[in-house]
Amino acid sequence: MTRGHLAIVARIAAGAGGGYGVASLVAVAAAYGLPMSRADAASAGAMLGLLVWPPIVMACFYARSATRAWMGIILAALLLGGAAMLAGWRP
Repeated sequence: MTRGHLAIVARIAAGAGGGYGVASLVAVAAAYGLPMSRADAASAGAMLGLLVWPPIVMACFYARSATRAWMGIILAALLLGGAAMLAGWRP
């Protein structure tokens, strides 16, 4: 596999796997942070997570390198995980 192929595979992994993780953290943070009933907040968080995932995948291919794409995924995951924990989530 050439270097270019590995970069594409890394971007696909960042978009699919990392994007799924970030979308899940968006759902968790929204479920704990939204001021509504727990069921409504969980439903709204799940829908919001599904809306966030495609732009994350696109951003992974827009980034200058696969490393920058992964850095963005990790930064977003850390920020969202911290926000969810501040809202009361305990993993």
